[in-house]
Amino acid sequence: MKLNKRIVSTVVLTLLLSACSSIHTLENRVTEDNYQDVTIAQFQNDSAEQQVVEPFRFWAGDESNFLYSEATNTTPLTVKGDRLNALVLSGGGAKGAYGAGIVNGLYDSQQLNDYSIVTGISAGSLIAPFVFIGGDEIAHLKQVMLGINDKLVIGKKNFLNTLFKDAFTNGEKMYEFIEATFDDEMIAKIAEQHRAGRRLFIGTTQFDSEQLSIWNLGSIANSDMPNKNQLIHQVLAASASIPGVFPPQFIKVHYKGQQFEELHVDGGMAAQMFFEPINTDFDKINQALGLTKKPNVDVIRNGVFNMPYEAQPDKGVALLTRSLKSLTVMQSKGDLYKMLYFSKVKNYDVNFTSIEKSFDAEPSTKDMFDQDYMQAIYQYGYDKGVSQNLWDKKLP
Repeated sequence: MKLNKRIVSTVVLTLLLSACSSIHTLENRVTEDNYQDVTIAQFQNDSAEQQVVEPFRFWAGDESNFLYSEATNTTPLTVKGDRLNALVLSGGGAKGAYGAGIVNGLYDSQQLNDYSIVTGISAGSLIAPFVFIGGDEIAHLKQVMLGINDKLVIGKKNFLNTLFKDAFTNGEKMYEFIEATFDDEMIAKIAEQHRAGRRLFIGTTQFDSEQLSIWNLGSIANSDMPNKNQLIHQVLAASASIPGVFPPQFIKVHYKGQQFEELHVDGGMAAQMFFEPINTDFDKINQALGLTKKPNVDVIRNGVFNMPYEAQPDKGVALLTRSLKSLTVMQSKGDLYKMLYFSKVKNYDVNFTSIEKSFDAEPSTKDMFDQDYMQAIYQYGYDKGVSQNLWDKKLP
């Protein structure tokens, strides 16, 4: 009898592990030797991708020079007004409602800058395309961000998935949400803005290297790649996918005639926010555009820059949760310091905003996307957006 029970248990465990096994084997993965040399689009010859005017993807810290041509002294960027403006949107999960509120508040009070460059990571990656397109999409941003709930993007939860597979959920709900939100019409509008001289950069983390991978979403949208919509959906899903909660995205790439996979997760693993390319000479871009004012970079931190004092119980989960939150906050502060440093080196201004200590609303449920909490954050951001006192320059 005991033997039969053991046999049954072994069979059940074997079937469970087999069902949970992944088709994404390491044999199909890019390697340490080739991951920086792969191409995104499939051509008969990999070198043909070099003919693309702008890269579809580049790495943080790359010597990116596609925003200014030394040969012709020109830039693909365009500017409305007398100053080049850029917007940086951070991660933050449900606190992305803060950024959505700010953007709508600025827009409704006619204070929203016309941004030539928009960057986003994690929650910021979902906000960025709406700001990039502008117009009626700003109001649509509120509807989308406040419409996010656990049922919509998480779906069924399964703890065993975390043990045997790659995440708490299967990710299907999140991906369906991305597909529905960023449909063909939305992608066509992104391409249109790219052709108009604006640039949209979205960050993901290439998990095996832990490097920030920056996707030129407008260049992809404006390309003739047959799978461009799927690639854009994968990039946005990856950027917003918290590891362990949502599964990673396996993005197909090509190297020397062979197809490989890259594993991409939440951009917040590598950075909470970014302004790239850091090697761009903005003085020369200004000259090419006939501008005299320094470029301006607005940074929206969907969260705090300083952890509040809070006595913690001596329990593992509480200590771990507090530690992870603290790491994220310190990472955000480091990213801001980096931008402030390069603003001196590259001669541009930086303004930033974040959730302050005065905001005291708390989630009323255990949901990741507590609806009342998100509404309170949105309203807080909106009120700051319509005010005349949004941006800070003093270091937190």
